Amino acid sequence: MKADIWFFCFIALLGTVLLCHLLTPIARHFGWVDSPDWRKEHSGDIPLAGGPAIVLAVTVVMLWQGGWSASASVLGWSSVIVFLTGLVDDRRHILVPIRFALQILALLAMIYYGDVMLHNFGKLMWNGVLNLGPLSVPITLFSALGVINAFNMIDGMDGLSGSLALIALGGMALLAGRGGFIEEHAILLVVSGAVLGFLLMNFRFPWREKALVFLGDSGSSWIGFVLAWFFIALSQDDPASGVTRAYAPIIAIWLFGLPLMDTTYVMIRRAREGQPIFGADRHHLHHVFLRSGFSVRQTWLAMVGAALVMALIGVAGELLGWPEWGMFYAYIGLALGYLFWMNRSWKTRRFLGRAIT
Repeated sequence: MKADIWFFCFIALLGTVLLCHLLTPIARHFGWVDSPDWRKEHSGDIPLAGGPAIVLAVTVVMLWQGGWSASASVLGWSSVIVFLTGLVDDRRHILVPIRFALQILALLAMIYYGDVMLHNFGKLMWNGVLNLGPLSVPITLFSALGVINAFNMIDGMDGLSGSLALIALGGMALLAGRGGFIEEHAILLVVSGAVLGFLLMNFRFPWREKALVFLGDSGSSWIGFVLAWFFIALSQDDPASGVTRAYAPIIAIWLFGLPLMDTTYVMIRRAREGQPIFGADRHHLHHVFLRSGFSVRQTWLAMVGAALVMALIGVAGELLGWPEWGMFYAYIGLALGYLFWMNRSWKTRRFLGRAIT
């Protein structure tokens, strides 16, 4: 572990909290706010200061700590492309093809300059490794874009996205530290500290009934990019250097399982109904909870609890050496069950014994 990493993690937390306060009036002045509409639960204009605060805090801490590899430097500047794209989108609403093109540009930098790419999916169906060969680049792009936009799409309720990010970051940090990935472990802890600082400003505490800041597309896209980077980087062997992966590729799916299932269901539903698959609606899992009469805190507890259980299964699977194919089929079974349950809930207009309004 890099020296004093816990100190820098704490600095990232404090820095994010401070920057949220400092950037709030600036965001209000320039119109970087999220206003209520038909699909949102909050009241009043909320500054989109969370994303910029996290990115600035992490950047300052990383520059202060120094001594990073070339790959970490690529992570830094390529993630800025995603962040700036989201920042403009928060204010001007960039067309989906343009947003995707800029995200792909950042991901190509990840692949060709950061040397982070999916070479295989591990032992998903048999004892042999499922190698991707010439499909490595397109599948890496597709998978990473899926993570970025799945995380962006689930960012729709106070405290939810930050909590889900912490679960995935924490699981990866634990396995990275166990596997001797010192630099990756340090970066993941610093980002976790910053996200926790954001949560202190975003969560609905008993003494505060609404969030003070939101992530915005800039923050959710940036976190999604960081998650995608490490999901891939830590799950692949590097024969050239002799480095062994921190965990099997299927473990990343369990660490990020709930957002993936939710996004898959919503996109299937939109496609079936002839709606734009990247449009906006009120059919995400957190919307269903809220439309069934559950409170924000109850919804947060149920979803974060489910995500945490899935992440713990993933971590346990890696630590205990469970077969990768077993983990794969277990997740597929869980995902199919989720899709069936959600589809049935909408057909019957009943969810966990309550009417969906």
